[in-house]
Amino acid sequence: MTAPDSDAWYDDDAGRMVRSYALTGGRTPDAALNLDRATQVVATLADSGRGAAETPEHEAILQRCGAPQSIAELSASLKLPLGVIRVLCSDLLEHGSLARSRMVQPRDRDILEAVLAGLNRL
Repeated sequence: MTAPDSDAWYDDDAGRMVRSYALTGGRTPDAALNLDRATQVVATLADSGRGAAETPEHEAILQRCGAPQSIAELSASLKLPLGVIRVLCSDLLEHGSLARSRMVQPRDRDILEAVLAGLNRL
């Protein structure tokens, strides 16, 4: 028996032929996690056994998250809708296989000074 062709479930014109709800089991993103497009996630060392990679999509997310990736970047690179990526990342965050990358939030004054300096250089 031959392995199924991975390209059989993707059509260039139609896109992914597996419905989003099939990939997520009909679940929706956990609102408590508040995963927006800019949320950065990174794989943790705690998942050495890859026990959280229940699906090929989970595994693909873990492979791409060796360095921090945003939810939007994952969605684009995996060609999956944002909602699906949010659900799958929620699974991995709850398992401890992913962690949110800490983003340093600059103070408002710092942003304004950087914008002003950039405008002055023009």
